[in-house]
Amino acid sequence: MENQPELLPVRLFFAARPEVNQAALAEALRQSVGPVDTPDSGQVFFFPTYAASFADAQSVPTSVMLTAVAPLSQGEQLTPARQQSWHWPEVGATLATCQYEIILTDFMTRALPHLERVTLLNKVLDALLPVLRPQVLYFPSSQKLLDPQAYLARGAEALSGLLNVRFYNIADSDAQEMLMDTLGLHALGLPDFQLRFADLDPGQVAGQLTSYAYYLFENGPVIEDGNTIQGLTPEAKWHCYYEQAGVAPARTVIELEAD
Repeated sequence: MENQPELLPVRLFFAARPEVNQAALAEALRQSVGPVDTPDSGQVFFFPTYAASFADAQSVPTSVMLTAVAPLSQGEQLTPARQQSWHWPEVGATLATCQYEIILTDFMTRALPHLERVTLLNKVLDALLPVLRPQVLYFPSSQKLLDPQAYLARGAEALSGLLNVRFYNIADSDAQEMLMDTLGLHALGLPDFQLRFADLDPGQVAGQLTSYAYYLFENGPVIEDGNTIQGLTPEAKWHCYYEQAGVAPARTVIELEAD
């Protein structure tokens, strides 16, 4: 079963109620993305340069919409993201200051090639963040919380917000096994990765899973069921099998097995 592209919403969290100036946002988007069309009212921005083509040959501009400022309700839905925020140890303290949010949602972008789609989203956020100045970004598709300044300084890491590498201890394992997986590729229509292990360094595994994720992102789903790929050393060979994810959300992953 292949993963199907999903919406890529981004939640922006604020300590103080932000002022939203549509004209300033539109101008920032023009500088970053290119031509932008805006309706007379509402925070919707259309990008004619990034047009989605459908089976009936109809071409439709992609767009993003910003919701109105609303009180932030964190609830339990952010708990998994907080637990996996190894990249940002201070996230809990920063989250505690946040009281408001704006949600950015993309439309018609699922018909774009995934590379182009991610490029568009990154350009949109590069434009909006300096204007809106949120304290926290949350990417639901990857369950990742991110410091906006770290996102803006991502360099060549196109999947900075859209890819998470998660770590779990397997409680009922006699060998004290661990499981690591990627989360976020599935929302682009690609398989995520998953590895269960006991005697490998989690930091090295995280780096390797990230490398595999970027390989698929840049080359497409070129790894086939039964293929082998290099493990942590040139001599190590890991076998690849398409399976259902061992940890939610439900999605297709490439299960890695070491020799």
